[in-house]
Amino acid sequence: KSKEISVSIYILCENKFILISFDVKKLIKPGMSNSSLIVCKYLPDSNEEIVRQVELTYNDAFPLVERRDFVDVVYLLRAEKRFNLELIMHSNKYVGFITWWDFDSFVYIEHFAIDEKHRNGGYGGKALSLFLQILKRMVVLEVEPPLDRITISRISFYKRNGFHYHTFPYKQPPYRPEDPMLPMSFMTFGYDDSIDLETIKQTIYKHVYRWS
Repeated sequence: KSKEISVSIYILCENKFILISFDVKKLIKPGMSNSSLIVCKYLPDSNEEIVRQVELTYNDAFPLVERRDFVDVVYLLRAEKRFNLELIMHSNKYVGFITWWDFDSFVYIEHFAIDEKHRNGGYGGKALSLFLQILKRMVVLEVEPPLDRITISRISFYKRNGFHYHTFPYKQPPYRPEDPMLPMSFMTFGYDDSIDLETIKQTIYKHVYRWS
């Protein structure tokens, strides 16, 4: 179950503690009294240690051809207003992250990962559910086609969380000039058929990958 609560936290920034208040979705994990999972937006410069933990998870969870150099992630957080980093926290400890793009008609999840130490603990599904409740909008993400046990399992995970798999032909553009185009598939949550997948593809190509 989940409920909306107001949270106030102190964040160390430039050797000063800053009080930040925000509303988040709080999830009480069955069988764990007084334990909660929250999903909250990272503010640039607010906690460098958290960024280092995100970098470790990011590099561990995704092969090189499926991710940016992390310095580019940090740059986007500062320079690109559509780009966001969501932190997944459990009992005030870092568990994982979501990076996402806020477009006018939809949200695109670029990367979503649970830290290796916390995988297989049910955090992924619960964090994704909270994230979707916060957004209340159409969400798009990329998955590898169902070619083996791992890719089939990943698609099943998203289907259990309300996503629809599309057979629309799609390839992920390269993050680096020497990288190949990668066959991928779209999955959507709350799909609005007034927005065709070709338009979504071109929006992602233009803004996320800077590809034309």
